[in-house]
Parts: sequence; structure tokens; C-alpha cells
Amino acid sequence: MQLKKEFNYIELLVVSILCFSLLGYLTIRGITNIGAILLASIGLYLFAKKYSLLKKEIGNKNLLIIFLAYCSVFIANLLSQFFKNPFQISSFDGPVRLLLGFFIFITFFYFHKHLLRILTFFIPISLLCLFIDLYFFDKAYTVNWGGRYASYFVDPNTLGGQCAILSSICLSLLISSERENVLIRFLLAIGFLAGFITLFYAQSRGGWLTFFLLVFLIIFTQHLYLKRIHKQKISLLVFLGLFIFFVCFFYFNQNYLLGRLSPLSGEILLWNHNASNLGETSVGARLGMWEVSFLLIQESPFFGFGERSLSESIKLFSNKIPSHLVDPLQILIGTGPHSDFLAKMLSSGLLGAGAYCFTLGVPLFYFVKSFLSQDKNSRSISILGIIYICGVLICGLFNETLSLKYLCSFYSIVTAALLAIIFSNPIQSHNGPK
Repeated sequence: MQLKKEFNYIELLVVSILCFSLLGYLTIRGITNIGAILLASIGLYLFAKKYSLLKKEIGNKNLLIIFLAYCSVFIANLLSQFFKNPFQISSFDGPVRLLLGFFIFITFFYFHKHLLRILTFFIPISLLCLFIDLYFFDKAYTVNWGGRYASYFVDPNTLGGQCAILSSICLSLLISSERENVLIRFLLAIGFLAGFITLFYAQSRGGWLTFFLLVFLIIFTQHLYLKRIHKQKISLLVFLGLFIFFVCFFYFNQNYLLGRLSPLSGEILLWNHNASNLGETSVGARLGMWEVSFLLIQESPFFGFGERSLSESIKLFSNKIPSHLVDPLQILIGTGPHSDFLAKMLSSGLLGAGAYCFTLGVPLFYFVKSFLSQDKNSRSISILGIIYICGVLICGLFNETLSLKYLCSFYSIVTAALLAIIFSNPIQSHNGPK
């Protein structure tokens, strides 16, 4: 009886922490980091207390794989600094928050009952709160970014990418929510609209691309799922409605759209012709930074240059950088390469890039495996996981995501929650989803 009472208190605490972590994700700085630490602390307690039971319920193999997935970036960073780069504890800020994901998974595995409901309810609410905050309270930061939506700690590119992912999750939940009550469906629709409008006015071209690729992914996965339960007509109506909505929205806001897309060809031509003013255009600077990154990676492919010693290391190879890439080089030193994969290659070489792929690949593997199963409950959860991982991956092509602390914390929380729901399904064996 005492043990049951203790677990009830812990469950209430877990639910509360998760709700606040989701609610303030993009509006209150640090709240998601705090939530991740608290959830991981509970998971560490449960891991120590119930390790033997965990091995039986999840399996040694799955526990090890999931642990390595969340700690791989940390290990890669550690090895890079051990063999080549000077030790810098600040470089572990992001990797440590990814490492927390394993213990968050343990927490959620034992308290999975309300996870899906919380995600369904609080993700759209967080998007609505974000839109209200940006529209009414954070206008000064939007002005500082030339009219692009931004907050006091989230830049337009990051904001656009995260809104693309979260609004896509709302859309997927909305399509598959025929059993939910009207309030939940209405909330998901409002969350989707709030996220989409915020994404649009953030004017992040990478975010726009992420969103449309995720919409196609939703159409593909949901069509397969809906087809199996004979819902083709519903699917067709939803997709037709989305198409009409997008056409109308962009028609009435085409100035914003054209203002961001029309310079693309010219900026790409600048880079293609080795122009000296690459740093004066957004796309040109990014392409120039990527070119510089590839040149630098060749100088230290296995262990990289470290997180904080990049600028000092670059000076040694400055004579190998072409003159037209001088401006992109300076931007890279100040802001990073605007690519997760290249950032990991520069900081910790092939070790870091491999760890990054492993961190994303393991959860994606489990989600895809579960999606291909015959269990309808696991399949619907897996769709959300696939959308989220693919969203992070696409955003990471154009911007650094798993390099920022709060984004790492949010990644750990979301993937851990979805994995916990899958592994807690009684239909799944101890060997994982089939």
C-alpha cells in the first residue's frame, strides 16, 4: 500500500513536470531544461530501484541500444577531446541533455498512462501560447529581426523549424482523432493554425520546406494507416481541405512569401560564381559556410576541432580558404555552420557525425518498426515519432538544432515519451516492437 501511494505521488509529479515543460517550451526560457533534469532524476531513482525488472520488461539489448543512442553524442565529444582537442566542460551542455533522455525514458516507461493525452493537449496549447506571446508581448524582438517573428531567446530560423514540427504533429493528431471529443479536435485545429501562422511569419525558408515535406510524410503515413481501417474518403477530404487552406492562405499573403523566395536564384548564382559578397545574402552566406566547412573538415576529419577552439584552429588553415569565402568564414566562426551534421563534423569529426546519426536513427528505427506492426495503437504513436524525428533531421540540414540546450532537452522528452508508450504496450515483447 505504501509503495502504491509513493508511485501515485511520483506519477502526479511526472505529469506536472511534463505539462509545464511542454507548455513553456518556446515561451519561457529554461523551463524545458529544468523539466528534463527533474524527469531524469526520477528516472535515475527508478533505474536504480527497478533495474532487474527493467531488464525483464524491456530487455538488456533494447536498454543498451537506447542508452547508447542518447549518450552517443556525449561519448563522441569526450573521445574527441581526449584524443585531440582541449577539454572544455561547456561543450557538454547539449550532449548531457541528450544523455538525460535515457533516464527520462525510464521515468515515462513506468508512468506512460497519460503521456499521449498530455502530448495531444499541451502541444497545441504551447503553440497557441507562443502565438499570443509573439503577437501581443514580444513585438520588440520581431522588430529587431526585420519583422520576422522571434522571441527573446528563439531566433526566427529556430522558431520556424520548431513550429513546422509541432504544427505537423498537431495535424497528424487531428487527422487520426476521429475518436476524440470535439474539444480535443478543436484544440488541435487551433494549435495547428497558431503554429502554421507563426511558422509563416517567422519567414524561415528552411522551416517552410520542413513543414511541406512533413505534410507529404503525414499524407503518406496516414494514408497507409487510414486505408487499413477503410477511411479513404476521410483521408481524401482532409487532404483536399488542407490544399484549399494553403492556396487561400498564400494567396492573401503572397508578398511575404515572394519577398523571401524571389531572391533565392540570385543568391545561389552568387555562390556558384564565387562572388566576393556572399556574406551579404542569407542563402549565399549559408552556402559559403557549408563550403568552408567541407574544406576545414578535410584538415581534421576524425576528431574535429572542438567546440570552443574552432576559431583558433581555423587560423592555422586560413591560407587555404579562398578569398571569396572570407566573409562566410567569419560568419561561421561567430554563428556556426547552420547545419547540425556539419557542426558535429567540425566539433568532433566523424565520431560526432556518426553519433548524431545514431541518436536520430535508433528512435526512428523503433518507430518505423512499430509502424509496420499489426498493432493499431502502436502504429498511431509511431507516426508521431516518425514525423518528429524526420522534422528534426530536415531542420538540422539548414540550422543547428541538437546543438542548443533547450532543443536537446525537448528532443529527449518527446522521443523518450513516444518510445516509452511503444515499449509499454503489452502486445510488444521484451525484444521490442515487432
